[in-house]
Amino acid sequence: MSGYTVVAGSFTILHDGHKSLLKAAAMTGNPVIVGLTTDRYIREHKDYRGRSFSSRKRAVSNYLSKFNVSFEVKPLEEKIGNSASSDIYSTIVVSPETEPVARKINRSRSDSGLPPLSIVVVPYTLADDLFPINSTRIIEGQITAGGRRKIPVTIGVATGNDLKIRSVEKVLGKVMKNISVERVTEYSLNTEQPIGSETVALAIRRAQAALGARDYGIGIESGLYRESTTSKIFDFHVCAIIDRYSRVSTGFGSGFEVPEWIVDGVREGLTESGAFQRVKGNSDIGKQEGIAGYVSSNFISRSVLIEESVRNAVSLRKNPEFVSAFTQNY
Repeated sequence: MSGYTVVAGSFTILHDGHKSLLKAAAMTGNPVIVGLTTDRYIREHKDYRGRSFSSRKRAVSNYLSKFNVSFEVKPLEEKIGNSASSDIYSTIVVSPETEPVARKINRSRSDSGLPPLSIVVVPYTLADDLFPINSTRIIEGQITAGGRRKIPVTIGVATGNDLKIRSVEKVLGKVMKNISVERVTEYSLNTEQPIGSETVALAIRRAQAALGARDYGIGIESGLYRESTTSKIFDFHVCAIIDRYSRVSTGFGSGFEVPEWIVDGVREGLTESGAFQRVKGNSDIGKQEGIAGYVSSNFISRSVLIEESVRNAVSLRKNPEFVSAFTQNY
């Protein structure tokens, strides 16, 4: 026998994240020991009042009974239990949040002359809002045990441009099922025409201004980039998304070559829209099909480029490994 697999927790409400942990433990092929925190532990360490030990034990046992695995549920009075001192364990299953505890256990085992445990880290299970499912959020009524968002995901967009609002609604409406997008107009920028990395910085600044007490803040900025091989100038969009845990992700839209007469105007201190207006007389190009539409004879449009940047900024957030890597306080 290769030893027991240990997994621990309060399992206050057996949600999909808990089920992923228990399933991973069952899939190790070892008999499983579940360290289930006692009622006293919950009273002393949790901000909420959990269900009774017997009720939680029954829920965990019923779920593990679905798998062809031997298991035992034992009361856990402290965070580590006997996993740092017992020689019966070979594997420990943890979430990203509790991985540091597993490494601490292995250091203690090494000091005692015991072999280290094999650590299986199970990524967070994400709710509809792309935040991890946890018991606190379920108890507070934000989400269901299956991760469905019960109240709208609040999203602020720092812009005065309806095109950006519609693009965010279109893209994030496909990713999250229950969203409320709000326009935020109170923000300040140090330039109206960013160039190169300034574009990313301004998009992040917009996103920070849009966040407030919301779930997400979004900033979308267009800028110019000089390609060193050809020395030509390209227009590109950047979307920055910041969430309520201060994690930032960014995405770029497709770049297109900017006509030289627009570049000349920018060199003189005008914005792209200002340079366009000076020659073509249209002052609202940025709120319409954009310079991209004019350059391509409407083969591409600014809305598509904005949507690309939003899509690319949110894409990594759909991957639990991204959340696991940047989240420590769930």
